[in-house]
Amino acid sequence: MTRQLADVNVLFALIWRRHEHHSAAHAWFEKSGRHAWASNALTQLGVLRLLTNPAVTQGTVNAASAVKALSEAASHPGHEFWPLNRQMAEAMKAVAGRIRGHRQWADAVLLSQAAERNGNLVTFDSGLKQLATGDWKGRVVLLRAGAPQL
Repeated sequence: MTRQLADVNVLFALIWRRHEHHSAAHAWFEKSGRHAWASNALTQLGVLRLLTNPAVTQGTVNAASAVKALSEAASHPGHEFWPLNRQMAEAMKAVAGRIRGHRQWADAVLLSQAAERNGNLVTFDSGLKQLATGDWKGRVVLLRAGAPQL
């Protein structure tokens, strides 16, 4: 079974019930994610930042509650933690020519890690498709307001 790395927004949507795509994230999770999904330090930190951002959660989540929510998600039996164990300069050599803006670096790191582990990156961001070429083709699972689409 192919393990699927949830990007920050997918992981946040799974945890935060008020997220506009909470239902879509859970539909993906129930259909294919729950048996083999992953997170890493980058996605976990992003979720902690979002959960404790008062502009996002209206100040309803403190740091201890955010850590508890993330810990509960990461303790799911189908979850696997993927450590980031490569220097960024080395990891990004293969994709540097595809980067078109400063906001794509984190996406490229996640996509690179998914490919290295023979997995997929699950996202709501259709822009990730432009990075998923060559060896990374087919490594993006794009979620929409319904079922996941490859």
